[in-house]
Amino acid sequence: MKNIDQINLFKSTIKKTKSGTLTTLAADFGISAKESIYFAEKTLLTNYIYKKDETYNLVYTVIDNDGSEESFVEDDGILPTLFLSPDQENYVSFVPYDPNKDLEISIPVFNRENIELPKRNRPFVGDFIGTSNQYSIFHNADSWSDTKPDKLLAIEFKNGVIKKKHNVKIALPRNNKIFIQNNEIHLLAKDNTNWVHRQIDELGKLVRERTIKSNHQFFRQILSLSFEENSYILCEEKGKISIEIISAQNACNTMNLIEIGDRFYNTWQPVQVGEQTFITRFNNEFGNGWITTKNEQLLEIFYGKEEKGYKNLLTNEVLEMDHKDLVISSLNKTKENCYAVIFYPMANDKKHSNELIILNREIK
Repeated sequence: MKNIDQINLFKSTIKKTKSGTLTTLAADFGISAKESIYFAEKTLLTNYIYKKDETYNLVYTVIDNDGSEESFVEDDGILPTLFLSPDQENYVSFVPYDPNKDLEISIPVFNRENIELPKRNRPFVGDFIGTSNQYSIFHNADSWSDTKPDKLLAIEFKNGVIKKKHNVKIALPRNNKIFIQNNEIHLLAKDNTNWVHRQIDELGKLVRERTIKSNHQFFRQILSLSFEENSYILCEEKGKISIEIISAQNACNTMNLIEIGDRFYNTWQPVQVGEQTFITRFNNEFGNGWITTKNEQLLEIFYGKEEKGYKNLLTNEVLEMDHKDLVISSLNKTKENCYAVIFYPMANDKKHSNELIILNREIK
């Protein structure tokens, strides 16, 4: 296959602040932010970049930790999903244009010269979770259904290339959160008044399970989950944020972190940026933000309520921005204990936003 071509599309500005490095990318006719992911201690973005006639290109942009950027254009494709191979090579699944079929291909983002055009498959609607042994793992839970089981996509690699895609239905209970570490896949779901912790293999076969009687009825996200060590589960009720610590012996203890007074609407899969250090995005009625934890310790919580930017509620440090109403499109690890947050301003009366803002920050 042909490699992607480099392209110059953005007007880029870089600003150093106490909170980190801010990069602003401006396009003439509009940007639609898609995803971001770790790439060689940097950030890899996918975006649609619009033209004057309202058509667009799928563009990959690499952001260095110092804020500099370079971009590459896909010849033909929409609906990108970024993921990593078991060798930590950057891959993408997308749908090439076909007026009759919406089928996707999965290929490396870079270094395609030795790759043949692969067979197209039905797109899997779900999130990339991580890698386990020779598989890249994706997960989907249908939040609108009370009966549909969760689904797993396991992309099997052999000798550094994709061998086969396995679509798996996960046995009930449904609506699981999923966590991968040390080539183990762990699930956590609510079942009546209890929590069910399961370990499965890459093809969905049950390895072991336990029932947890937690101090909380609900949980938000898995920070870590293990049968041999302490597990840490992020919880929030009516704006009170806590971590439920579950021992290997099934004992539960609640560590209260902070009360922000506003309940969460949504949280996203935590991103591991260091040893036992995770960042979780959230939003609510008044804005959005992110929370950084290490085991049961709260390291930082940035919240955009009533700010032109974001305030760390632990230190009152303010990350000042040029816009008040910002959407967080994604967050990813860069270097150890470093991360990038990607924002865009609300479009308001325009069809598309014209800017992306990338924060590169180190946890100190």
